Amino acid sequence: MNVKKNNYKALSVSALLCGSLLSGQAFAIAETVQPRDYIPAPKGVNLSVTYLQSVSGDDFNVDGDTVSNDADLQVNAVIQRFIHYTELFGMPADPQIIIPVVDQDVGIQGEQSSGIGDIFIGSTFWPVANNDNKEWFGITPFVYLPTGEYESNKAVNVGANRWSFVLQAGYTKGLTDNGLYMDLVGEVEIYGDNDDLAAGDTLSRDNMYRMSAMLSQDVTQGGYVWGRYSKQVGGEVEVDGVDQVASDVDTDNLTLGYTQWIGKRFQLQGEYSKDLSVDNGIETDGVTIRVAIPF
Repeated sequence: MNVKKNNYKALSVSALLCGSLLSGQAFAIAETVQPRDYIPAPKGVNLSVTYLQSVSGDDFNVDGDTVSNDADLQVNAVIQRFIHYTELFGMPADPQIIIPVVDQDVGIQGEQSSGIGDIFIGSTFWPVANNDNKEWFGITPFVYLPTGEYESNKAVNVGANRWSFVLQAGYTKGLTDNGLYMDLVGEVEIYGDNDDLAAGDTLSRDNMYRMSAMLSQDVTQGGYVWGRYSKQVGGEVEVDGVDQVASDVDTDNLTLGYTQWIGKRFQLQGEYSKDLSVDNGIETDGVTIRVAIPF
C-alpha cells in the first residue's frame, strides 16, 4: 500500500516537473553527436543542417518501475543549424548556431506547448586533426540561451527559462582501410536556475553527464551504416532547495542509422532511436531525418 502511494506521489511530482525535464529532450538531437561529426570540414565550408524529429513515449517509470502506461508524450521538432568551418587560435573550428522549433504534447499532464525553443551557440575546437592518420579530437562548448517559449503557470514548456552550459569532448579514429570508424564522446551539462516556477519557486538541477560510443562502416560511395550507444546520468532536481522524488536521470539508449552523400550537393541521414532503460521519466523512441547542405 505504501509502495503504491509513494509511486503515485513520485509520478505526480515528476508530472509537475515534466515541462522542465523534457524541454531539452525535444531538441537534444541537435546537440547529440552523430558518427564522424568530429571530422572537420575544410576551412571556408558552410553547412546548413536541418533536423526533422518525431519522438513519442507512453511508459512512465519511477525508480525503474513502470507506474503508468499512458504518459502519451509526443514531440515533433524542426531544428535548423548553421555551421561555418574556419580556424581560430591556430586550430580548426566551427562556430555555429542552432534554432529549434518544437511542438510538445504530454497527455499525462493534459498540456501542450509549441514555439521556438532555447537557441544555443557554440563551436568545436580541434587540437588534433590528423587526416593522414584518420585521427581527430575536438572540444565543444555550447551555451543555451533562455529564448524558448515559457509560461510559469504551465507544466509543459518548450523553453526551460534558464541559461545552461554544455561541454563536449569527442574523439574519432579510422580503424581500418575499408571505412570502419569509431567515435567516443563525453559531455557534461551545467544548468542555471529557473527562478520563475509556479508559485514563484526556484528550480535547480544537478549536472547531467552523457557518454556515447559509435561505430560506422562504409557500405557505398559516400554512404555508411552506424550505431550509437549512449548512457546519461545525473540531473537531480531541487525546488526551493528540496530534492524532488525520482527526478534524477539514468537512461540507456541505442540508435541505428544510415548516412549518404548525394553527390556533393547534400547529405541525407535517417535514424531510429530507442531508450533501452529509463529509471525515472518517460521511455521514448523516435525517428530523425537530417539534411546537410554545403554552401
